[in-house]
Amino acid sequence: MTQKDSSSSIARNVVLYGIGGVLSQAAGLITLPMMVRSLTSQAYGTIEVIASVTGYFSLLIGLNTISGLYRFFYEADEASGERRKIVSSVMIFVFLCGLTIAAAAIPLSPSLSIRLFGSADNAGLIRLAFLSTIPVSIYIYAMGLLRLQNKAVPYILISILVSVVYMSAIVLLVGIYRFGAAGYYQAQFLANAVGTVLALFFSRRYLGLTFSVRWFRRIAVYSFPLVPGAVLAWSLSANNRLVLNAAAGEVQVAYYGLANKAAIVITLATQAFCNAWEPMMYAMLREEERLRLTLPKILNLFTFGTLLIAMIMMTGAREIFLILAPPEYLVGVGLLAVIQLRWLFTMGVYVIDPGTAKSGKTYWVTVMLGLAVAVNLTANAALVPRMGMNGAVLAELSGYAAAMIGRWIVSNRFFRVGWDIRFFLIAVGLYGAFSAVQTRLVFSPLPPAPAFLLRFGMTVLFAAALWLAQGAGCRTVCIDLAKKGFKSVRSLVRRA
Repeated sequence: MTQKDSSSSIARNVVLYGIGGVLSQAAGLITLPMMVRSLTSQAYGTIEVIASVTGYFSLLIGLNTISGLYRFFYEADEASGERRKIVSSVMIFVFLCGLTIAAAAIPLSPSLSIRLFGSADNAGLIRLAFLSTIPVSIYIYAMGLLRLQNKAVPYILISILVSVVYMSAIVLLVGIYRFGAAGYYQAQFLANAVGTVLALFFSRRYLGLTFSVRWFRRIAVYSFPLVPGAVLAWSLSANNRLVLNAAAGEVQVAYYGLANKAAIVITLATQAFCNAWEPMMYAMLREEERLRLTLPKILNLFTFGTLLIAMIMMTGAREIFLILAPPEYLVGVGLLAVIQLRWLFTMGVYVIDPGTAKSGKTYWVTVMLGLAVAVNLTANAALVPRMGMNGAVLAELSGYAAAMIGRWIVSNRFFRVGWDIRFFLIAVGLYGAFSAVQTRLVFSPLPPAPAFLLRFGMTVLFAAALWLAQGAGCRTVCIDLAKKGFKSVRSLVRRA
């Protein structure tokens, strides 16, 4: 694959998987206004707290063997049936893990409820949350398998159907029948179960009852050392909600959680980019010089796109919050700029860390994440009791920044790349300055229309400054990828 073909594939995959990501997440965003208006802020905060805890258990389903699947899928020979052995082995293991963990975790629900909320009243909700982790986790693996096969159309169609099923179930169970928080988990279980069945159907040629000990041993050696890292990575966001819940209660967690939901655009954009880039990076691991030349451009492109979208979101931050939730939640607008910056570091690790994948020394991921969690916990202890949710969001950013910087340093020891650190630092500095002004304008006493126009002007100035800060080569890459992305969209429209 030439560099031109590579950039074309990245542009196409960002568009295609971006559409799939938007569709899969759109249901949550569309139903969010109904959720926060049908539930009290305390009930919504309760869902956020429970999700922080059950997320630890869901990470144990499959023990991160999806990473091993990505790593070895392209190395296995399809004609001889080796790929079928890899996929079947992983999916059987994931299913058994899900059943085992749910069965073991459900009896813990009453004690967890007491520890989190001071009573056993939410034990039933916690049991439902544990059950819903099974189809959710298997769905992630099944959709990842579609990405590996580059089956973008089934990926998008399944995402649409899952979104429709989820939205319909939320409207019915939460909006009409008023099942409360329980309706949220029931809708989640149903939608992901439907999506899992369909995604596995489109990958049926790789599925069977074959379990290869040889392949599974290789996958386990690569993947299992990443499990503590995945748990630590989840801790970076879960810790803040748990500490905030203990210090200030579920209502503050609700405001914090909605601010994270309002950052949906930057979340989808960064995830779509990484969904497109990660399989390509694994496919390029053997082409060292080409990888060294490509990575700095990819990082600059990722940084430019992420921060530009984040600043555009800040332009309409106040209006977005009022559309999503009652005015009560508007206090969370002040968190948005920091939350969006956090996604630069959250997904940035998938660009700047080819070294651990190439060397196979994945334990360094865990080591660096352990350091990041220590930074996060220290910041939480120092900031949350004094600053509430503002302290929580700063603690979260500090943890993710430490994680990316640590993996950046370690990766360069195993696979040295000439990164453009100067542009990265300038871009983050510009974003920090401009977003601070944007936030001040959101809470200013100015009338809404003039305040919006001022925020729009700040976004235009930021876009111009960021564009000029890039080198000429990076600007050319941006223009080239934008053209290819437009062509991909136009091609999809014509086919439709």
